[in-house]
Amino acid sequence: MNGFEGYTGIEVAGRQLTDDVIFALLSTLFIAFGIVFRANYHLFLKMVRDIFQVKDRQSLFESVSGNESAFRAFMIFQFLLLCSVYIYIMGQTYGYIPGYPTIKGNLAAIGIILALTFGFYVLKQLMYNACGYIFAASGLYKAWYSGYSASAGLFGAAMYIPVISAAYTSVDSRMTLYAAVALYAMWRMIIAYRTIIVFNIRGVGFLYIILYLCAQEILPLVLIYEGVIYLYNLY
Repeated sequence: MNGFEGYTGIEVAGRQLTDDVIFALLSTLFIAFGIVFRANYHLFLKMVRDIFQVKDRQSLFESVSGNESAFRAFMIFQFLLLCSVYIYIMGQTYGYIPGYPTIKGNLAAIGIILALTFGFYVLKQLMYNACGYIFAASGLYKAWYSGYSASAGLFGAAMYIPVISAAYTSVDSRMTLYAAVALYAMWRMIIAYRTIIVFNIRGVGFLYIILYLCAQEILPLVLIYEGVIYLYNLY
């Protein structure tokens, strides 16, 4: 007998450890969002206005203090991180992503999803920039892109609802999925609305908006879906 070695405790279950990691991430992100929101309240209101206003140049009388580029970059980062966390939660819920017994494993998995999400977002920005450079005037494209980034930031803030519901409430996971899909559909409808308004699409121009939806919205989703299915079947 080697003597009393002390009470080692009960091993933390995989799902409990995952919940702790997600809680730490969400808490840190929400605190950062609160600090940024408090310091840039006027920029947040301007971002909301940019969704509905159509201006190809900024008014000389509209001056807002603060670093707008940094604020919007944080909102986009929050959007991508919350989407990545939600994908991770739903992937574990439906058995597509295994549970990891360590903190590093959970963080690495979320980091990989975040990298893929960021890559998908960058790919879409390159497609938008190419289409805007070729087919649209510079002022109109800037007005459209301002509304796009603003709506993405607001969609990211709204993603707190399905993420927290999926992680820490007894709500059916399908209900949170429906909520996330509804938010995503509203976001894309806002973008389609701004596309019609900014570029003044009338008559046969609706054929261009259909082409836009197929090339910019549907095709990338089909490609990423096929990629995920391929990776799942491969492993």
